Amino acid sequence: MSDIADLRMISGLLRRQIWVVLATAAAILSLTAIVLTVLTPRYTAQALVVVDTSAKNLLAPDSAAIANASDNARVEGEVRIAQSDAVLLDVVREGKLADDPEFASRSGYLTAILARFGGASSHTTDDAERETLAAFKEAVRVRREGLTYLITVGVTSEDAAKAALLANRAASVYIRHQIDAKVAGTIAARNSLQARVSAAKDSLASHEGRLDGFLAANAGMRDAFSNGKMGLRVADAQLNQPATLPTTTPQLPTPSETLTQFYSLQQSAEIARAQYQNLLTRLQDFEAQASLQLADSRVISEALPPIEPSYPRVAAILAVVSLVALGFGIGAGFLREFFVGGFTGEDQVEAVLNIQLASVVPHEEGGELERPHGRGLSDRIMTAPLSVFSESIRRIRVSVEQALLSRHPVTEDAREEGIVIMVSSSLPGEGKSTLATALARTYALAGKRTLLIDCDLRKPSIHRHVDRDPTPAFVNLLRGEADPGLASMVAVDHATNLSVILGARPAEFATDELLMSARVRALLSRARLHFDYVVIDTPPVEAAVDALYLARLCDVALFVVRWARTPQNVARKAVAALKGNVGGGTPVIAVLNGQDQRHWFSFQAKPLWRTAYAG
Repeated sequence: MSDIADLRMISGLLRRQIWVVLATAAAILSLTAIVLTVLTPRYTAQALVVVDTSAKNLLAPDSAAIANASDNARVEGEVRIAQSDAVLLDVVREGKLADDPEFASRSGYLTAILARFGGASSHTTDDAERETLAAFKEAVRVRREGLTYLITVGVTSEDAAKAALLANRAASVYIRHQIDAKVAGTIAARNSLQARVSAAKDSLASHEGRLDGFLAANAGMRDAFSNGKMGLRVADAQLNQPATLPTTTPQLPTPSETLTQFYSLQQSAEIARAQYQNLLTRLQDFEAQASLQLADSRVISEALPPIEPSYPRVAAILAVVSLVALGFGIGAGFLREFFVGGFTGEDQVEAVLNIQLASVVPHEEGGELERPHGRGLSDRIMTAPLSVFSESIRRIRVSVEQALLSRHPVTEDAREEGIVIMVSSSLPGEGKSTLATALARTYALAGKRTLLIDCDLRKPSIHRHVDRDPTPAFVNLLRGEADPGLASMVAVDHATNLSVILGARPAEFATDELLMSARVRALLSRARLHFDYVVIDTPPVEAAVDALYLARLCDVALFVVRWARTPQNVARKAVAALKGNVGGGTPVIAVLNGQDQRHWFSFQAKPLWRTAYAG
């Protein structure tokens, strides 16, 4: 049941504040539409690049590709390289974007003109180029597609064809940079190897020179070497054994130390020659690789001019903004209902105003001025005594009696003087005069001697509720004329025998001086002796100070709040003023008037007891 009540409260709130909700949502949507029409459409073209992490060597095409755990980092590194300043700066220069109004800086045109005529410094040109690069970087987006080896190079521009052209150019420049980097690495390795080849050549020449010099100094060694017997001689010399030679070759008087030195020089020369040949072969490989480098990435799908703009996405933006606008509209409705607007719940009244709520009076179609005399809203006390309106007025009477008993535990029959009840509100048009008349009539119908006084001298209206002509007797008394006596000022309500002191025509002078005089106090003192209840209809607290003077003379102050209309800050201020002027311990009781009871979403606002007992 509480969920149904909450839903009913929210639905009622939306219905009451539907124009606020719609106006707020319409304002936000209108502003969004204006912004969308002002925004320049932008198009995004994307080129798709694949990264091949395998080793590529045309000189060894059969080498197997080996994937390892570093491939993921390699692809991520390629993404960073593709969006690096070096790559994008080449795109800016090749595409002459410094002269493009979309990417050029504000001083770009002036810089270009000065540079063309030789009047611009390199520093100014560099600054303009850096600003163009910064603007172009905002339009470029390079990302990896998930965990694949695919990289998307996207460029956003005001022109669809330009976006595709720049995306393809960025991809090609990135691949060219990749090849240039590999060629530069190969050339750097070749240059490093050339120095080692030169050193190896010098080393070989040195070793062969020493060997030739040794052979020149030992001529017999050359003949022995040429006859192919050197190996045996060396072996015999190393074993300290006499060498056995063929009978046709004469013995050479060569000591073993000489043979060992010769062999060492020969081996050093051979090693230097082999190192030189190996380095020379590697150098030739690097020379070939420098002209046969392949990029590790390639474009597998060139960018095409997009058909629809990527920004702004009008349909998506309007859908999201519609929801946001509706939320803001509902929020504005809640704000107006609970803070800027009025009160819509019993707990809300008590929590905000910090006073007791006596009753909630339902809304009734029509008003006092819209109905014939004698058939006003306050007449429902007699014409429909079992209606919800009549029951809510009687609840006010019960709350007043309860407040009086809590203050002075004296029964009604034991009271020596009558009770003065003032009825006021914070602003005009909240129904205080209707409730004052209805409350006084309930007391009169219950057999109580009741007097209703119209103290709203600036805008008297009680005479219309009781269908009597206004009389100036009360105002004349307050202005200092002779007291005609209480009986001569009192008129009778024919419907209920209620005694009424009517006001005159609307006053055109300040009335607070009249109500703060001793004559008012004397009049109320006499009224207490002759009546059980004296109900005073006072002006609104915020409209005039009259009610604050009358509050000092009353026993109970009823404060009327209009359902969903009285601003909370105004009501809070008025209650604070009343509390500051009533006597010590005098209760201030709230009445929520004009509750909306119309149906909404098939939920009925009336409780079950009202359906069963209402007349």
